[in-house]
Amino acid sequence: MSQIKKNKPLFDIADFEKYQWLDVPASVNLKQCKDYSKEFKERAKIYELNSDSLAQEIFDFLGNITSSFMEPLGLYGHQSYTENFINESLSEQELFILRELVLQINDPEMKARVTDILWICKRDSEKARPIKMAKEAVKAYLQSARILENVKDWNDCYVRVKRSAYLASIIDRKKSTEMRGKILEYVNDLIDRYPTVEDEFLTGSAMKVLQEELGKSLSILLLSDFSANIVRYANIAAKKALYAENFPDYHTAFCHKISYRQIESEWYKIAKNQEARRNAEIEIAEAEVWYAQKAFVGNEQNAYGVAAGRLETAILAFKKIEDTFKTREDTSKRLQELHQQMLYYQKQSMSQMVTIPIDFNDPNKQQFARELVQGKSLYDALHSLAFGRNLIRSIEKLKTEAKKEIESHQITHLIPASLVDEEGKTKAITKDDDNDLKNTMLKIAKLYHGWYGLNLVAPACNQICIEHNLTLDDFSFIVYDNPFIPKGREPLYAKGLMAGLQGDSIIASHLLIPQLENSLRYILKQNDVITSKREIIQDDFLLHEVLNLPELKEVLAEDLIFTLKGLLIERWGSNLRNDMCHGLLDHNYFFDPVLAYLWWLTLYMCLVPTYQQWINQNK
Repeated sequence: MSQIKKNKPLFDIADFEKYQWLDVPASVNLKQCKDYSKEFKERAKIYELNSDSLAQEIFDFLGNITSSFMEPLGLYGHQSYTENFINESLSEQELFILRELVLQINDPEMKARVTDILWICKRDSEKARPIKMAKEAVKAYLQSARILENVKDWNDCYVRVKRSAYLASIIDRKKSTEMRGKILEYVNDLIDRYPTVEDEFLTGSAMKVLQEELGKSLSILLLSDFSANIVRYANIAAKKALYAENFPDYHTAFCHKISYRQIESEWYKIAKNQEARRNAEIEIAEAEVWYAQKAFVGNEQNAYGVAAGRLETAILAFKKIEDTFKTREDTSKRLQELHQQMLYYQKQSMSQMVTIPIDFNDPNKQQFARELVQGKSLYDALHSLAFGRNLIRSIEKLKTEAKKEIESHQITHLIPASLVDEEGKTKAITKDDDNDLKNTMLKIAKLYHGWYGLNLVAPACNQICIEHNLTLDDFSFIVYDNPFIPKGREPLYAKGLMAGLQGDSIIASHLLIPQLENSLRYILKQNDVITSKREIIQDDFLLHEVLNLPELKEVLAEDLIFTLKGLLIERWGSNLRNDMCHGLLDHNYFFDPVLAYLWWLTLYMCLVPTYQQWINQNK
């Protein structure tokens, strides 16, 4: 759709009389400007084919005026941007023509659009006219809203009432209640017309307008009946929430139920009735519990997992009540009940989880790994395994792959994802776009780590063990006089490396993970970096603090740091350090090939002759 141009148009007001342009809003069934715009544009094309350039420009102008580009309702972008666009798009002559045309318009939707545009532009020598146009816009929007009332699709009505209330508040300011009174009158009339209609949110949307746009002035508008009217509104919202329980679609029912309860709570907040507001907030939390139980009624896939997630939301709602109202009355016992129920659901949900079988085995790569170390001395075999193929995935490659993954599953990535443990308890939730990219990179890296461990590291280790009768002394060339390994830690590294090479990941990980943490602090100290807290009690930095030190990038390549983070401390990675140290890994987990990859990475870092080499690689 073309933008309205500021240059002088070819037409003037007299030219509009030659064409029956008012027939368009009268003949279009759907009474919205976007539908008028479409019809105006169609007629412009017809006139273009008939070589009537004057008519074409007139109907193009009308099509643009009613288009989404000139939408003051804030539906298609930021309100201030839209208003600036409207103001900058119209020439003085076009505004003059609109001032004349508005006198001919009877259609409420069309009149609301033109009067609102004239109010936004405010370029009129007669100073009172813009205010007059704003008042006309308020009345026209309310008339259009009445025409567009629809219990199944309430938004078209809502945005017009909201815009009229916004304009009314600006026009009235503190000196008058004339226009705001019209909004209140319309909303009260709407509420009275739908008292027993169950499946509708027109009532709720109208109440939201009063709360959002007129909240501060309601005490003036309602005068002595303020308290009584607020209670009436709140009771109506509560009744509509109860109606929702009868809806055949419980998802829609939940949306209505919780929305009306939130509206009820807001009414009591406006009335400063804390007790009634708290009761409404409890009903909001209980609506979440109600929704959780519906997961079983609806036979949802992994109903236990769905119900557990909804109960978690309910628990958060109850905790918010405690924080807001500074009381635990009637909530602490309920919280305990719900928490126990959630834990049960989470545990049950694990049996309903659908596991997608993926065959990671690659016989060709496994044969390649065996041949890489076959027939070599232990020294040469370990160096071949460590440096024969780069198993550290670069950040740039991971970022590229993660972006492709997100683009391929855009809808999935719009929904916050949860990471759960073996008992179904939530351990992490995605939040924003930046975290989504990083978390996707970590998940992809974790897959690579497992694949490398299964198809390259484990087969090579097995081949080395077949050919060599290993003892701890065989690892002396690695662990002694090694700038990565502090004195006194050599036997621990030797035992961990030997255990990992022999496939004992339990011993290897329990020995090597803590030593890796200490070695990272050690090499930083060699580089004159303080690795302890600068307080009276000088505790050493923990692993997550070490890996996030900016100075570490001067010692280790960023790709290696990201790999270490994913393996050891990131929730969306393997998180081995945290899970192992807190006893969260059972026996079976230690057969995961990612442990073989961790062993390989430790070997790699130990075999680099000096950490100065890492610095050189990083330049």
